[in-house]
Amino acid sequence: MAQEGLELLDGDQEVPVLIVGGSLVGLSTSMFLGLHGIACLSVEKHQGTAIHPRAGYFQLRTLELLRLAGIEDQVIAAAHALYDPNGGFVAVETLAGREITSYMPDINQGVEDVSPARRLFMPQQVLEPLIKSRALKLGSRLVYSTELVSFQQDATGVTAHVRHVETLREARIRARYMVACDGNRSPVREALGIAMQGHAVMSNSITIYFRADCSSALRGRNLGVIYVNNPKIRGFFRLEKTGLGGFLVIFTAGDIHSPAARNVASDLSVERAVQHVRDAVGDPDLAVQVEDVASWVAVSRAAELYGRGRVFIAGDAAHHMPPTGGFNGNTGVQDAHNLAWKIACVTRGEAGPELLDTYDHERRPAGELAMEQAYQRYVTRSDPDLGTHGMQKPVPDMHVEYNRYRSRAVVHDAAYEDDGARDIDPRRSRALPGTRAPHLDLRREGGLISSLDLYGHGFVLLARAEDGAEWIAAAAQVAAELRVPIAAYLVGRPGSAAALVDLPPHRRTAGQLFSRSFPEAHGIEASGAVLVRPDGYVGWRTARHTPDAAARLGSALRSILCL
Repeated sequence: MAQEGLELLDGDQEVPVLIVGGSLVGLSTSMFLGLHGIACLSVEKHQGTAIHPRAGYFQLRTLELLRLAGIEDQVIAAAHALYDPNGGFVAVETLAGREITSYMPDINQGVEDVSPARRLFMPQQVLEPLIKSRALKLGSRLVYSTELVSFQQDATGVTAHVRHVETLREARIRARYMVACDGNRSPVREALGIAMQGHAVMSNSITIYFRADCSSALRGRNLGVIYVNNPKIRGFFRLEKTGLGGFLVIFTAGDIHSPAARNVASDLSVERAVQHVRDAVGDPDLAVQVEDVASWVAVSRAAELYGRGRVFIAGDAAHHMPPTGGFNGNTGVQDAHNLAWKIACVTRGEAGPELLDTYDHERRPAGELAMEQAYQRYVTRSDPDLGTHGMQKPVPDMHVEYNRYRSRAVVHDAAYEDDGARDIDPRRSRALPGTRAPHLDLRREGGLISSLDLYGHGFVLLARAEDGAEWIAAAAQVAAELRVPIAAYLVGRPGSAAALVDLPPHRRTAGQLFSRSFPEAHGIEASGAVLVRPDGYVGWRTARHTPDAAARLGSALRSILCL
């Protein structure tokens, strides 16, 4: 169970990993480390989990990670209790008025061939307790009302001093590694001397949490995110499926050419908030109950490094971006997932310490891409007067959700000529090393699974059943030599007696094949093989079998683990 603040302060602590921050990304880091069997301790200065529905749009890759963590069903049930599934992204003059455009009519339209997961809307304050509960069951510890005072690192670890915010009692924590998930103002990042780079402040914005009957203005539409753009306000809604409440984000208000337009936070009065809601709904007489008004600064910036030495930063501490596109929280969860398996491998002695350097090499470009795409959507959807100078070209949402890695933990495919792009279409990646392994429907013991269900706990080798016996032997040999577990699976052709079997190709619409064979999906021949890392990303593949299979597999794994 969680150990609360006073229990921690009864004595000094020694743990493998200290996590600073217990919100979405800190909790995710704790949960993913727990999945890999690494005990960690989290300290959070607040008294509990989030109280407002921040980071309310969760994307395919995030749901895949919650699936492997074992809480996908709980998350879906909690989300659908509040929001209808498959809502869209639209822009309106007002909720009751004219619809300007539809950015995405259905957030899950056409994703079946890419993922077994589905995007959804969910308040952060509802999701965090689910992640927290899972982390605690996996052996993690979480301490509230406790803040980091100072830290020092040396060649073997980090020494942190923490303090209970009420009693002021202090304790010393010794950890091999520290992960800072302490927000966009991150004191840890500042102490490490890591600068943020990106765009200037866009606005001093507000979020209004309110209750009001918007059902007649909603008119039965299933709208997940509702951008509002009229002469009075620019921002967006998210409403509960009942239409009886939600929150309204205001980026700018009034004449956009006025100096005050981008300083909405200068007036946080309830009366002003009520007027904003009425202006967004398009009903001047709407009865509005304001529950809270929060102010925040709209910025789009990313850290120049994701850590120094044995201290790493993740989530808001590493990147901060406007909510347009919903990328920030999702990017932070992926930060946590990427870092967790690497800390686990190094802590267990399976990998060299240089593997931890690949966290920055992989996640920093991903964070920068997400930050720039959030900025692009902010300008084009809500504040075009900012202009396009310094704005990158738009990239499809799915390309941002599924990252592309280049690092020492990825063995380059010599047959592939790298185009240098930061993003890649997951439908065309075909198990290219450095991309998320493809989703493939498979039959196992009479049931249907996704190939993604095989990943997430350790290294996985996949080969075609009829041609892969030698790959299974090679995996066993390499696992024994390096003392690194490798789960090896053979995928059979449709109708075979293999434990895992491809589905027969079947059609969906316009004559397109819905399913692909295992070799086709993974860009290999029938005798080839694919090595998938513990995070579900392809670390290495070979198009065909060679006599030195064990030597090639062993060389690839040593390279990935920085041995």
